[in-house]
Amino acid sequence: MTQRTGPHPRSVYWRRRAVAVAGAVAALVAAVWAAGALLGHGDPAPVGALPRSSPPEPSRTSAAASSSTSPTTPPPAPVTPTPPPGPPPPCDPAQVAVAAEVGEPSTPAGRPVRFTIVVSNTGPLPCAKEIGRHVRELVVTSADGATRLWSSNDCFATEGSEVRVMRPGERFAYSLEWAGSTSEPGCRAHRRLGAGDYLLVASVAGKASDPVVFRVT
Repeated sequence: MTQRTGPHPRSVYWRRRAVAVAGAVAALVAAVWAAGALLGHGDPAPVGALPRSSPPEPSRTSAAASSSTSPTTPPPAPVTPTPPPGPPPPCDPAQVAVAAEVGEPSTPAGRPVRFTIVVSNTGPLPCAKEIGRHVRELVVTSADGATRLWSSNDCFATEGSEVRVMRPGERFAYSLEWAGSTSEPGCRAHRRLGAGDYLLVASVAGKASDPVVFRVT
């Protein structure tokens, strides 16, 4: 090391060696720094720093579309019974409805009151029924139903047969006017009734309606 190795002075060679060593050190430091940077980028993030993920919520448009296009089952259609061949059979009493109707719920004394008998078929099939005048009757009683005051069969004709084929739901109505007086069988003496509440009951072939309340003022 003390001998000269070239034509230049010894100090020149020392400076060249120092520069070479410094370059090597700098290259080593740069390599270490690069490796640290790469390792730092590859480290996994802490568990607590990861954002929580949740499934996306469906939009209102898509929800509405799915609900509007969902199939629906139509309700079953009612089945209409087929009548048996031949003429309609006689009506069963259970499928015949009888109702009494009053023209006005309240009528001044001295004015006639309109009464109506309504007969209808509540069964599923047509049937035949005798609803003639001789099987129909309207009766007025006291408000408690205990006293018979008037009957349409006391003074009106009761003759006449009327057999009707009644279709399901079909109604037959028969009306008359009541003068506001009492009656007796054979249309004997009668008297005018005063103000108060009364009941009207209709019957057809022995089947009676529910009583209807009306008032004379």
